[in-house]
Amino acid sequence: MKTLICCALLLAVGSGVGAEAGLVSPHIRSGLGLTAQGGAVVVAPGECEVQGKLVRVAQPVTLAVAPSPILVAAQDAPYRLSADKPQGFAKGTRLAGLSARDVNACGSLLPDSVEVRRASDGRLLKLGEDYLLDGAWGHLGIGPHSCVTTTEPVRATYRYALLRMDTIQLAPDGKVSLKAGTPHISAPVPPEADAGCLALAHVFVNYRDTSVHQHQLYPIAETAAQALTATTPGRVPKALAKLKSGAPLRIVCWGDSVTAGGNASTPDKRYVDVFLAGLRERFPQAQLVATNISAGGSNSRQWLFPEKNPYRTLKGAASPCQFQRILDFRPDLVTIEFVNDAGMSPAQVEETYSDILRRLQPLGTEVILITPHYTMLKMMGFANQTGQDRRPYVLALRKFAGEHQIGLVDASARWEHLWKEGLPYLTLLHNTINHPDDRGHRLFAEELWKCFQ
Repeated sequence: MKTLICCALLLAVGSGVGAEAGLVSPHIRSGLGLTAQGGAVVVAPGECEVQGKLVRVAQPVTLAVAPSPILVAAQDAPYRLSADKPQGFAKGTRLAGLSARDVNACGSLLPDSVEVRRASDGRLLKLGEDYLLDGAWGHLGIGPHSCVTTTEPVRATYRYALLRMDTIQLAPDGKVSLKAGTPHISAPVPPEADAGCLALAHVFVNYRDTSVHQHQLYPIAETAAQALTATTPGRVPKALAKLKSGAPLRIVCWGDSVTAGGNASTPDKRYVDVFLAGLRERFPQAQLVATNISAGGSNSRQWLFPEKNPYRTLKGAASPCQFQRILDFRPDLVTIEFVNDAGMSPAQVEETYSDILRRLQPLGTEVILITPHYTMLKMMGFANQTGQDRRPYVLALRKFAGEHQIGLVDASARWEHLWKEGLPYLTLLHNTINHPDDRGHRLFAEELWKCFQ
């Protein structure tokens, strides 16, 4: 990953979306257009239905939007400078305040604010000589001519920014107001409209923003129920019959770090756990025997051919990625999620996933393929967040499921719809790269449930 490109794309979040694309709330009867104007949003006069009543806004309303919050980490906990050159999200010593759990939030740090001092005497260290800095990811490393060693503690002072989502709401009395959300390092959640009010749009406040741009306005034009996906009800008839009859149903949820629960706040918020809990609620007589077989950072070929495809330098039997683990469970149903397969060509999809079906065929196992969620803009090849998913892997996975008449959960299409719901999809990526927050995990579960209608 090219750090500077990654950061620049993250900071361009929302470009070309929202009000600029002409989306408006379906409740609006006329007017109420949104215009970014410096540090404010201007709402034009118009009419809108609120609580079944037609409400009129007679005059333009100017809503001040507070700047992005800036925090200071002063005399942070002592660090030791990494011997690795700080580059990207994986190398170097992480500045703790920027933590988005498994990595630092790209773009949050104010690089010019960083001061690093030797802990023993407070001596100010020199950037480029004593220490190195990746300003996008907030990682430190030892410099080429450092007066400290990698074993000697240093202290860092720095400033960093947060993200925020605000809500523009309309009250039954015609009052338009802005409700500020709670700032977050990477995954801000817009506040619900006040009781009786209608949420018209969300405003995304980016790192270090002091003014509002048109592309940061996200009208709430559609509901989640209006998302059109290629998810397939009816292609797991044996599993559905067992759920309805109360016969034991053995399920394996197989995948990578997302299946393992990457960035869910608690284990019960992982999509696998939400999915299984929902099945038990919908089919209280069901006897579910389920297991999560996954490994963060893995791809399907590491599981199929561990001797040829090392997992974190572990080869063959030493690797946890063993397809035999799935076969030993003797599942009736296997769900498959691999965002780490997203670089596959259509030919590789056909070869790899045909091999999976062949291995499962003797057990009579039904299969549900899961298209991957959206990841950071650079990975998606997007200039903005309205992009349609054209990843060859996703298109091939949909085609493969159709040709083989196996289950498909189209999580990709669900994420593609988020901007129409007033949500910039990157705000659902807790690590700013590829790990969803609780909301993102639930999207997988909601699409999975559609297969059991």
